[in-house]
Amino acid sequence: MNLSRREGPFVAKIIGDLLSVQRYQTEEKWGPESGSLTGNGISMLFFCSLRQMPWFVVHSDGLYAQNAHDALTPLYRGEDAALLLRCINDLMTTVESMRLRSLRQRKYSYIAAALIAAGFLLAIPITGFKFLSAHDTPMLTTVDSRQEFLSKVGPARNTPAEPAAPSMMQLQDKGEHIDHGAPQQQTQQSAAAAPADGWDLPLNVRAELPSKLRNAASRGLFTVPLSAGHARTVYVFSDPNCPECQRMERHLEAASDVVNVVIFPVTIRGGVSSLQVLTPVMALPEVQRADAWKRLFSADAGVSVPGKAPAASVPAENVAELARGAIGVNEVAYHAYRLPGTPWTISDDGRYVPQSVLSSPAALTEFLNGGSHDGQ
Repeated sequence: MNLSRREGPFVAKIIGDLLSVQRYQTEEKWGPESGSLTGNGISMLFFCSLRQMPWFVVHSDGLYAQNAHDALTPLYRGEDAALLLRCINDLMTTVESMRLRSLRQRKYSYIAAALIAAGFLLAIPITGFKFLSAHDTPMLTTVDSRQEFLSKVGPARNTPAEPAAPSMMQLQDKGEHIDHGAPQQQTQQSAAAAPADGWDLPLNVRAELPSKLRNAASRGLFTVPLSAGHARTVYVFSDPNCPECQRMERHLEAASDVVNVVIFPVTIRGGVSSLQVLTPVMALPEVQRADAWKRLFSADAGVSVPGKAPAASVPAENVAELARGAIGVNEVAYHAYRLPGTPWTISDDGRYVPQSVLSSPAALTEFLNGGSHDGQ
């Protein structure tokens, strides 16, 4: 990517990872015929590598650069240093905006590549998503009754859970404060319209999810298996940049001692930031993903620690493209299944697993064996 920007006498250019800054100098020579400025020159001020992501700062006597662990390095001294900083800032902002826009545009194009690689066909008409596949080849995003996803008109669904949003336990508490003077039939209708777990996917469709999730996981493209070999399984849609997912990760790792925990990574909350950290993880062989996934949630994530296993390396572009496509397919499924937010955990019998259940392996085992929990 080659871009440049001029502010006053300064011209900043970015060529690949290299930033260069020049200054145009002019001399005032007022001729009797025109009075125009004549004479000019170009001086190179500095080159700077952007690989180390330097900071630029203006002090009283000029412009300085600083890396994370380095002292300030003077780049330019002059009263117009603030103008130079604005020139660099505007250029880098433009470059970053173009990069993020390109990533967003490419992100969903990778879905098609992943589907082709997996042997699936996905059609997305203007009116909504419709998933087409043979009846004997169920896939992650197919549901036999497609009308269930398209026929109901109501408030917007699938909004990611916000930090200030009420928890599922709070929603249930609100449901208990009903008007006891109202007819019993009206109360039952209200309960049917607003499921206690906040998940409005019809029960008959929920019943089909375990087989679809199991088949998708078996392909080794879409998931991070934290554990295997147990009798029961839970499937989790999780975003590494989701604060609630970060809080629940240690509980999921504890649960992996008693059940199979299978993660479907998504970028619902973190967007491009999540896609960037997930791509190297999903590009790894399936057996290596669990350790890489856990490192995303470690306290020293992103910090080099001697003796610690290195982070996932940058994959080849064709492998990275397939990984991004797999993440995109997970997000199609997330919306198709009307999941209210992340993390969202589904048991192998199609039930939503409350976060409070996941906090205790004993409670999780009881829940999976048919026990109820807070009205579930």
